[in-house]
Amino acid sequence: MLSASALLVCACAAKPTVVSHKTMMTPRQIADLGLECKLLRPIDSNIPRTICASEASWDSYLAMTVRATEDFMAEGRRH
Repeated sequence: MLSASALLVCACAAKPTVVSHKTMMTPRQIADLGLECKLLRPIDSNIPRTICASEASWDSYLAMTVRATEDFMAEGRRH
């Protein structure tokens, strides 16, 4: 199920970015690499995508998303 549609996330420590790559890995290979897969809907699409990343990458991505949301909300309160 995940083998053809799984996507990988690459998050850098300084500035996490999402980089999608199609993979032919099996779910077993994904698990062996210690990746966790989540179903996410990109901002510019209504089609959910399976994204697989390490726990550290997910933590970094979540922290970046929370900061961006907080900054956006704070900007709205200033106006």
